Amino acid sequence: MTVAPPFRRRAIFASLLFAAMAVATFGAASLGILATFIIDDLGISRAQLGFVIAVNAVFGAAFSPLAGRIADRIGAKGAFIGVFVLSGATFLAFGLAPSFLILAAGGLFGAMAQASSNPATNKLIAEALPPGERGVVTGVKQSGVQAGIFLGGLSAPSLAIALGWRGAYLAIAAVPMVLALVAWWLAPASRRHDRSGGDERRGPLPAAIRWLAVYGFLLGFAGAVTFFVPLYVEEALGFDPRLGGLVAAVMGLIAVVGRIWWSRHAEAADAVLRSLATMAILSALSAGAFWAGSELQALVWLGAVLTAVGSSSWNSVGMVAVMAATTPSSTGRASGVVLFGFLAGLGIGPPIFGALVDRTGSYTPMWVVSGVAALGAFMVIVAWRRDQPADRSATRR
Repeated sequence: MTVAPPFRRRAIFASLLFAAMAVATFGAASLGILATFIIDDLGISRAQLGFVIAVNAVFGAAFSPLAGRIADRIGAKGAFIGVFVLSGATFLAFGLAPSFLILAAGGLFGAMAQASSNPATNKLIAEALPPGERGVVTGVKQSGVQAGIFLGGLSAPSLAIALGWRGAYLAIAAVPMVLALVAWWLAPASRRHDRSGGDERRGPLPAAIRWLAVYGFLLGFAGAVTFFVPLYVEEALGFDPRLGGLVAAVMGLIAVVGRIWWSRHAEAADAVLRSLATMAILSALSAGAFWAGSELQALVWLGAVLTAVGSSSWNSVGMVAVMAATTPSSTGRASGVVLFGFLAGLGIGPPIFGALVDRTGSYTPMWVVSGVAALGAFMVIVAWRRDQPADRSATRR
């Protein structure tokens, strides 16, 4: 693939990136979607299933920096194919699991797939496309996360009813394995610098990466409330469970569009920092809207929209910022550091928010803490902007 591939080939390229993000992040979500089947068949508790989901997030965060370094060392194409292989291994382990321990091992594969996804895909984009042409493609590939959950949520239960939950996972596992072959055939070859010298791969990362990691941690923590939105609208507001699921679906669908629009806007308008600041404010407002929804239920839908274009969309701009702040030689490592911050916040959020609700018997403290964390992310951008030299580059505005 050339540096500026023709439209058709670029569309195939973006589709592969989209698919990689979808399959790499669907592992944990699939456990929630098929929870009833798995719990009944394996005889495990909800807490044990929750532990497997936590393994995916926590170990994904821990593995992210290493995954980034591996991507820089073996090259973008090898890391990209590895994302599909690890994703396939995740679903195979889930489908063949005879016990809780093997299910947890599948969670480890899922953690590695998720941790590898952004470093590999970001590095591939940084090598294949020049600055100024990465925004839309990055948004498309980041929207794969939300689209994968939405499509999987529609198809996985039907597959489980028809084939059993194990058969469903084996059928799902075939998808990334086939895509691995397609990626081997179509993905651009890695540049030579991936396997040479490597001073940039070992040197210090730009300050922008540290700011992004802190921002990602806070907004990931704030956005972790999305796991509780369906439960909130059912328990606190008395919504029908199907309506609670619809609220979550609305967030997912709008986030697909939001991720594409934000990444394109941030790059085209030279407005990465302004975009990140705006998304932090939108995330804080979404917490307020959900909180106020206990008095005026229509505000729940506003909260869903604000969440979708706020905390659920920040990754697309964040990944554009990573690629703009680094050279292709260090993009993988930098992506891993930022992903570590985000997944750490996303991983510790649910147990803390769940404990707050259990202890107080109210969802109000959860919304307050989420809103404060989002405002903290906004203050990180304010501090980052003040830390920049007068001649800010495009990635720092």
